[in-house]
Amino acid sequence: MNLQSLYNQLETNLGPQNWMTVGALWAQSPLQVMWTAILIQNASANNADAAARDLLAATSNDPTVIRQYDPEALAQVIKKAGLYQTKATYLIAAANWVGGHHDDLDEIAALDRLTLQSELMAVRGLGNETADDIMLYGFHKPLFIADTYARRQFSWLGVTVPKSYRAFQKVVELDAGLSWDEYQELHALIDGFGKQVKTQEQWDASFMADFKLPSAM
Repeated sequence: MNLQSLYNQLETNLGPQNWMTVGALWAQSPLQVMWTAILIQNASANNADAAARDLLAATSNDPTVIRQYDPEALAQVIKKAGLYQTKATYLIAAANWVGGHHDDLDEIAALDRLTLQSELMAVRGLGNETADDIMLYGFHKPLFIADTYARRQFSWLGVTVPKSYRAFQKVVELDAGLSWDEYQELHALIDGFGKQVKTQEQWDASFMADFKLPSAM
């Protein structure tokens, strides 16, 4: 699928999303990406950011420090994220996984996509989208985030969207030809647009109404 045309259409009309702007807390390091990807589950960006700041203050984002916490104590640190008791166990599980790689981010980054994906999916609390967010934004693996916003928008584009996350991702990525940083920006553009356009009526009134993908899936 030619995603470049979709990328260009969204970027021309929405402008750069600047998710990875220098100074954005969540984008400071692969570890920060990982912790924030967990904290933002079922939470607003503001609440996740507040919890991430508290976690940074308490642990310096050091996985060895996080591993030393018991879940109840860590839950109090990240309380602003909501579901904090559950997320505390997820953070500790993720920190343990990092420890399994000797806390060596270069070692993790050197893993191929399928291996990294498989390992992340085995960590408690990391589902498809969370694992892919970590891979794309933390370790620069080029991949398409097949989230709810993407599913809705591709459906409005006339695409027959497969039911499963991985099947949808696989079809979209076929001959996509995007680099990891373009995939990052495309995800930001799709989500940014999706927060503005939530219904078919809004879509039909938007700049995307007459847009057609060069090739159908």
